[in-house]
Amino acid sequence: MREIDPVISAYEHLQEKPRQAEALQALQKVASLVKPIMRQRGWNVGILTEFYPSENNLLGLNWNAGEKICLRLRYPYDEKQFIPMEQVVDTMLHELSHIVHGPHNAQFHALWNQLREEH
Repeated sequence: MREIDPVISAYEHLQEKPRQAEALQALQKVASLVKPIMRQRGWNVGILTEFYPSENNLLGLNWNAGEKICLRLRYPYDEKQFIPMEQVVDTMLHELSHIVHGPHNAQFHALWNQLREEH
């Protein structure tokens, strides 16, 4: 069933990784938890996608102010194990903050902390 007013246009998960159905569900769960915040601010994301970068400490990316947000769902040392949902949601809030503020400056951190409080 399609949403009437989606704030996220599409979801993509890594189909070659194990537990792919759970990965898609995780993306949809993250989205459901942040949609109220997004709607309140009029934010939209084109594609919310899973990624598995070679940089072990990279948890997320925001391309072009929300055109595409990439989230790491799996541990870098075990692609079968998922990162806890609250950590992934915090990464999503971080990436949403980049819709407004590109650099990791004081305004960015203030917004991220505000989103954390609202969540």
